[in-house]
Amino acid sequence: MTGAALDLLCRLVRSALDAEEGRAVTPVGPVALGAVPLHDLVDGVRRHRVPELLAARSGQLGLPDEVVRVLDAMLAGARQRRLVHTLETVRAWQLLDTAGIDALVVKGIPLAVLTTGDADARGAGDVDLLVRPESAAAAHRLLTGAGWALHEQGRVEPGMWAWRHVQRWGHTLTYLGAGADVDLHWRLDAMPGAQPATGDLLARRTTVEVGGVAIPTLARADAFRHLAGHREGWTWLRTLVDLRRLARDPAVFAEPLSAPALTSLAAARATVGLPGTVPGPVRDALDRVPGAVLARARAGHELPVALFGGARAGREVRNGMATVRGPRDVQQLAMTLVLPAHAALPVRSATAWGGVPRAFALRTRRLVRGR
Repeated sequence: MTGAALDLLCRLVRSALDAEEGRAVTPVGPVALGAVPLHDLVDGVRRHRVPELLAARSGQLGLPDEVVRVLDAMLAGARQRRLVHTLETVRAWQLLDTAGIDALVVKGIPLAVLTTGDADARGAGDVDLLVRPESAAAAHRLLTGAGWALHEQGRVEPGMWAWRHVQRWGHTLTYLGAGADVDLHWRLDAMPGAQPATGDLLARRTTVEVGGVAIPTLARADAFRHLAGHREGWTWLRTLVDLRRLARDPAVFAEPLSAPALTSLAAARATVGLPGTVPGPVRDALDRVPGAVLARARAGHELPVALFGGARAGREVRNGMATVRGPRDVQQLAMTLVLPAHAALPVRSATAWGGVPRAFALRTRRLVRGR
């Protein structure tokens, strides 16, 4: 999308969030809207996943009927997917809960309810489950038994060397499903020091209603820190919208923020804005985030997601370096550079003797090919 379209989209999103917070909003005039082709603005809305926010505040934003019709069509087209997402969220969590596996549903619909009270406020996506590391194998068997499947090139199983490597050095596996994909997490981040221990997150849980069912999810402060330090960074404005909404609660700032979290908040301030509840010392820290970092974030916002996604590996390493807390984190960072968890997925060996050389060979081949 063009820089002009991004500027307009950020202005609309910021104003919509101001309206949510009860502030007076100046409608966007026809001159501003006329300066950006409608298709460019619509592409930006779709790319940054914010049609629900803009449609809900279209009257206060002063959006013309033509734009409102497009937003309504986007929501109508996604209505069936949102319904399926709700059903699959409940099904996946109940599958684990019935088997006695303690699990949270993070992001997704629970985050929409947590931040707005409206299950439809955030749009559909994957189902993210968080379980204790020792429960991952049992959760894997339940998910695959219920029809979810790992990608055919990475179908690891407990007992394989690749499974053990991914469990130790990774933090998530993605299961493809007919209705919605499931991301199974045993940690919120591969870096042990980047996020609280899974047991602590489970102990601090809160509950929201999804599809008439009480679903456990992250406590508000934990959800805030997860999003702020998340590896997806600033891929979508929607993530920055979530940050602003969570930042309305002063309690989320009770603990010091990591460097990646401060960078995410600075990116949010530069695009969708931040609420007045952000403490002064935090705002001072945001002022010290280098302008070059924010320029990279803006440049990424203008790219299609597929292209921006290519920079994720480097961003994970930079975030990892900023969140090192001890020897275990140093080991994790080194393994991310040498043999990251995903490099093991295609390897079928039962032991490290066969698995490690094969994984290194595949990784070297990919690096030579520039993949």
